[in-house]
Amino acid sequence: MGTTTRSSRVAVLPLQLAALALGGLLVLPGAAVSQAQTEEEVTFARDVAPILQEKCETCHREGSIGPMPLTTYDEVRPWAPLIKEKVVSLVMPPWPIDRTIGVQRFKNDRSLSDEQIQTISDWADAGAPLGDVAELPAPLEWPEWSDVWRFEEELGRPPDLVVSSPAYMVAANSADDWPWLESQIEGIDEQRWIKAAEFRPGTADTWNVFHHANPGIVKLDGTSDGSLRQTRGNEGTIYADDSGTPLDPGDIVRWNMHMYAIDRDVDAVLQLGFWLYPKDEPPTYRADGADGFSCSQYTGHGFASDPLPWRFGPELRGGPRGLSTNPQVVRQGDLLLPPNSWATYRGVYVMDRAARLEIARAHLHLRGRYQILEAVYPDGRWEVINKFHFDHDWQTGFLYEDDAMPLFPKGTVLIVTGVFDNTADNPHNPDPDQWVVRGDRTVDSMCHFRMGLTYFETEEEFQAAVDEREALLRRERPVSDDGGGDE
Repeated sequence: MGTTTRSSRVAVLPLQLAALALGGLLVLPGAAVSQAQTEEEVTFARDVAPILQEKCETCHREGSIGPMPLTTYDEVRPWAPLIKEKVVSLVMPPWPIDRTIGVQRFKNDRSLSDEQIQTISDWADAGAPLGDVAELPAPLEWPEWSDVWRFEEELGRPPDLVVSSPAYMVAANSADDWPWLESQIEGIDEQRWIKAAEFRPGTADTWNVFHHANPGIVKLDGTSDGSLRQTRGNEGTIYADDSGTPLDPGDIVRWNMHMYAIDRDVDAVLQLGFWLYPKDEPPTYRADGADGFSCSQYTGHGFASDPLPWRFGPELRGGPRGLSTNPQVVRQGDLLLPPNSWATYRGVYVMDRAARLEIARAHLHLRGRYQILEAVYPDGRWEVINKFHFDHDWQTGFLYEDDAMPLFPKGTVLIVTGVFDNTADNPHNPDPDQWVVRGDRTVDSMCHFRMGLTYFETEEEFQAAVDEREALLRRERPVSDDGGGDE
């Protein structure tokens, strides 16, 4: 099946309207969310333990990646004030997106509800009481952390293929390293299409030493599909129900890794699990995915139609997607962050073709605070798609629900803004007295924004996507008897 790209139309739905219609009004943290709360004391056994099992234990248990287990009352009680602080500030569970603006419906939303946040806060304020032990939920029987696939629950089955990277020893207290490793894909004898792909450290220790893996699928002709991008904290990709990317016999996974050391040697292994479409049911569209939009003070276009040199490895299929069609505009803009100061950088891009945004992920390094994605549509409307807070230790890839994926007509202007904090107030800043430039090391900085885009080849395709979304909104927001809306 050939690549399906996409072109355009000028009208598209306001995303905020779609978010409200489909997701309900957002209640902010700290708002009155527990008016129906009973006068009973909030206890660990009845109220808090179920929340921890649902949202926290997958990481906070023995043998997993959390810094301490949170599976029993004795383990949790000493951390009650800190747990309150982290959940009220929305730091934990890691979900670094501004909940006050933009689209709020995601397939991989791991955040706590406002009611759950209030419950944990009230429990900590009450002195973290245990309550009646008879009300404790049964302990969960967790498999080894390296045996868990998070997308298995969403997709209803384990991955169809699993590829492991060669083991790579990261020496204790060594410098940053960028090994190029390869793994042969086995287990298919004809072209298959990827529905989803999840990345998983082979061991909990591996989690602590890698910044990214960014695997590319290398074809027999030497070209590479770089639509899969993986960073610390990003589980992977679930494509829309009608899109995916092809996998062929003989393909190789090339692991473009960035490793950094801790205080002990680590034999690092990363695993990549693939969920495949049925052999006779390929998707309608090829998801290009992982477009790197730089916000380093230059203007460009949303798609490269001709092959251009790629600074890492072979040229990508069709050129480096998401970069400028104008060859005199460089891929990477410069960054310069003065000591003890804040800095803002911005990139502006015009979409050459209509597209659907399936995945979004910020990328800034240690001094980064947040990125904002905005869209100015051809009819003059402007809106914030999302504001993405940045945590270098947990770089979430936000997977939009299929019926909430932003739709961009041809000619849409995308604005990406990156904000940096090179001061002592930034807890991640290793040295606020340093000038910081653009570079690949962890202590350097970057300012690009990853977007998983699927392009529309014809105006009719894009119009069909808009019509489908409008029909869904009409079902969700029925017209009242007087002929007006339900507002």
